[in-house]
Amino acid sequence: MLPSSGLKIGRIFGIDIVINMSWILILILISVSFGSVFYNTAGFPQGIWPWVVGVVTGILFFAGLLLHELSHSYVAKRRGIDINRITLWLFGGVAEMSDEAEKPWDEFCMAIAGPLATFILGGIFGLLYLLLSQWNVSIVVVAPLGSLSFWNLVIGVFNLLPAYPLDGGRVLRSILWHRTGDLRKSTRVASLSGQAVALLLAGIGVFFFITGPYYYGIWPLILAFFIYQLAQSGYQQTLLRIAASDTRVRDIMYTNVPLIDASTPLTMLRYNYFTAYSLPAFPVVDGGRVIGIVGRDDLYHVSAAEWDVLDAGRVARPLSPSQAVDPDTTLDKVLKRVLGGDEFMLVVEGQNILGLLTKEELMRYVETKMKILQQK
Repeated sequence: MLPSSGLKIGRIFGIDIVINMSWILILILISVSFGSVFYNTAGFPQGIWPWVVGVVTGILFFAGLLLHELSHSYVAKRRGIDINRITLWLFGGVAEMSDEAEKPWDEFCMAIAGPLATFILGGIFGLLYLLLSQWNVSIVVVAPLGSLSFWNLVIGVFNLLPAYPLDGGRVLRSILWHRTGDLRKSTRVASLSGQAVALLLAGIGVFFFITGPYYYGIWPLILAFFIYQLAQSGYQQTLLRIAASDTRVRDIMYTNVPLIDASTPLTMLRYNYFTAYSLPAFPVVDGGRVIGIVGRDDLYHVSAAEWDVLDAGRVARPLSPSQAVDPDTTLDKVLKRVLGGDEFMLVVEGQNILGLLTKEELMRYVETKMKILQQK
């Protein structure tokens, strides 16, 4: 549901700022909307001016959304949570966090920071609008300030709706979490609240479609769809996090994983190891030192005619930092790496290889735990 790609345009506070292609579309639509308002504003210069000012206002509008996300991100970083990037897309901005808040107060502070920044920005634009109107400054300057003040206040209020995963929904969850100490139940209530808000928005959209003007109903329906889906998926992600947070890697890893000598022919590797063990990969050593890892795909990328010629050392891939994990790491800390594409990880303690953690085993364990949690 959320954007996963885009074009990097800069870096602020050590955070990559990325624009998704859907952002271009919404920037055009918003700029045209502002331009239409200015075109129909009494006393506003005509010709190209309403549209030029509309584009500038649209860019400032999105700068405000970026400030909103940067506020979330700044507070998150102050509380030890890394922010990988901020992506501007169809519905504003989204900050990609490396981890979730571990305490209710941390989540409350992170969630409330964005709306507070938006309200402050709306207040600044409103104050400037009032002052410059008193001083008879050109409407070309005053009108955009009034629009920006109004829409920042609207966005601030909208974000505080108790609809998880909007900011207001996260504030609600943090309060319930603090009072009950139960993250799962708190998320469940916030998720249901989000779904209720989505249904309300859908009702508003249908109302306008029936009574008119029908185009007023388009955005409420689109927002309702996304909020409803995100509220459901947000709850599932929380269940996933809870299911994996109380178990360590050593509890579900494969032990007694054979170490493959670099000189082992691929034929022997195929029949003596991959056939005999239900493992997706094996560490490859040379003189007792791990030089890489070889998986089934590495083997089958080589022509069978060369299996007697080539050895494990020739096809082994270097072990990346993400493919090594400490045995006492909790599963929630490795979930993102696994979901990001790592099919397996070597479990390493010091210089010793203790075992292998596979994506298949991890997901099987977590899905079982999630089913148990859903029944509570």
